[in-house]
Amino acid sequence: MDRTSWIGVLACLGLLFAWGFWNTKEAAKRAEEQRTLAAEAAETAAAAEEANQLAPEEATTPETTAETTAPATTDAPDSKVVEETTHVLENELVRFTFTNKGGGLSTAELKSYPKDVGIEDLVTVNAVGKAAVGTLSTGHDSFDTSNWTVTSSSDTSISYETRTSEGFVLNKTYTLPGEGEDPYRIKLALTIKNAADTPLALENRYLYAGTASPLHLNEWSMQIGMFWMETDGDYEYKTVDHYGGRKVMGIFGKSEIPSDKFQLESLKWAGVNDQFFATIVMPETPYAAELWGSRIPVIVEGDAEKSADKRMAASEAAIGLPKLTMNPGDQQSLNFSIYLGPKEFARLKALGNGEHAVMHYDEIPIFGWLFGWAIKPLASGLIWSLVKIEGFVGSYGVAIILITILIRLLIWPVYAKSARSMKRMSKLTPMMKELREKYEDDPQKLNEETMKLYRTYNINPLGGCLPMFIQLPVFLAFYRMLWSAVELRGESFLWVDDLALPDTLFTLPFAIPFLGDGFNLLPILMGITSFIQIAITPKTGDKTQQMIFMLMPIIFLLFCYNFAAALALYWTVSNTFSILQTWIMNKLPEPELKKREGGGKKSFMQRMQEQAEAAQKAKAGGGAVPGKSRTSMPGEKGARHTKGKKKRR
Repeated sequence: MDRTSWIGVLACLGLLFAWGFWNTKEAAKRAEEQRTLAAEAAETAAAAEEANQLAPEEATTPETTAETTAPATTDAPDSKVVEETTHVLENELVRFTFTNKGGGLSTAELKSYPKDVGIEDLVTVNAVGKAAVGTLSTGHDSFDTSNWTVTSSSDTSISYETRTSEGFVLNKTYTLPGEGEDPYRIKLALTIKNAADTPLALENRYLYAGTASPLHLNEWSMQIGMFWMETDGDYEYKTVDHYGGRKVMGIFGKSEIPSDKFQLESLKWAGVNDQFFATIVMPETPYAAELWGSRIPVIVEGDAEKSADKRMAASEAAIGLPKLTMNPGDQQSLNFSIYLGPKEFARLKALGNGEHAVMHYDEIPIFGWLFGWAIKPLASGLIWSLVKIEGFVGSYGVAIILITILIRLLIWPVYAKSARSMKRMSKLTPMMKELREKYEDDPQKLNEETMKLYRTYNINPLGGCLPMFIQLPVFLAFYRMLWSAVELRGESFLWVDDLALPDTLFTLPFAIPFLGDGFNLLPILMGITSFIQIAITPKTGDKTQQMIFMLMPIIFLLFCYNFAAALALYWTVSNTFSILQTWIMNKLPEPELKKREGGGKKSFMQRMQEQAEAAQKAKAGGGAVPGKSRTSMPGEKGARHTKGKKKRR
């Protein structure tokens, strides 16, 4: 670039930093407002929780118990007062804690996953849940708060029972997975019996699927939400922004709705997820169901200010039970399996019911319309290869480097052909300059002569873009795979503590727009290597086009700065390999610029352009457009349409 272009780039960067200082002050004001709102919400929630949790001495009669629990649920326990108790079942990977309050699974601690690098606290599924997983609900924020009776317990199962005010006797039995079953998946058997003297209808009951909450402040709201799959393969995903009215990727969600309901014709499974973990509830037999979902404001990493500023929230969901009409003495059983664990692609796929869809490989925020068909198989293949290679080399960082080198070796022939095409095209620069000066006032003629020049010397103007078009789907697949690759969580490499998070070395005293206040080294190295790669690549096109290419590293830097360090590692290695390839290609003999005999065959793009120009000339001259039928004269259209047709009576 010339001096003027560099001044423009530096001026843009200066404005970016100046905006950063101003944006930091504005963010502090917004955070203070959010903290005030969060404090008010916390006080309200605490008051509600205190009202729901009655002391045993306050509930000495059936009338008192029914009255105090009525606002939260239509269910009421027997007259006998039952104290709240917990029970723990565990295997080698999970510690399940159950509670008789609502008869549900309170939390699931994942023994292989600490909350962060270097700490002992474990990732806990449903840590911020308003109720236990499996608790019955009558709608948003309306849960069964009664204490069920423990009827049996062992090292592998726990059973609860209660009687509702209508006369239903409900029994829940939770059972740990057996040999050969996934250790993160438990079974729930819900038995419903009509113990009344009259027919009863069980309706408007939901099974709470719990919550999924962000584990770190860099977790995007798009990575947290509820989902479901129907038997016809229709998969839907709603992020927490569906309820918050927040702008995401340029699109507004619904405005500040507290919760939403979804009607399904045949539910296969449903649940909630964050970036790396998911809860999936699957009925044994699919049925028509209604779901409800909502969001819960949370404080992440103990930082109330940043959590409020980023509007961090957990997702919650509940699955409607089938409507049952039962005669006195009738009994029905509903069986469910509940997965509470990591979003490992191979593990979820092995469950056998399409649960690996929660990896969201089909969700492509950018270029999905162009490369969406290729992203899912590429992402699946990349995570499979990554795990296999890591098994041999013992490091995910090394595995990413090896996969990157392998991909670049596979496209080496395409890159070599592209590099030679760009070199030959750069030799046309003097001729192109003459054409621009000659046809400065006639853009159409300039295009015609430019295409003729390309055809004469057998040059494809898009030839230099082939490596980018090949690499872009791979880059997007890496991006999508890393979106939820729990395998990389907590994996270190060189100075990077966690490949699934940005490699933040220290925090700046101010926030940079679009980048934040963390100093992340790998994305900066990625940007530098991108600049070097473009600088040593043969120059083609005019100064404007070259300027656009030089700005591409800045765009990718903004795009990847706060994403997983693994993505920046892949792109940096890829750039370094490209620099090496370009250096080698520059050492080879220069390609000759030869004219093609007969002027050369027209390319597809040239033919399309000529047809467009011919159509434009015909339109301007009032003639017929090539390849189109003659425009009908007034009165002809009706005549043609009625010819040969019978009159309607």
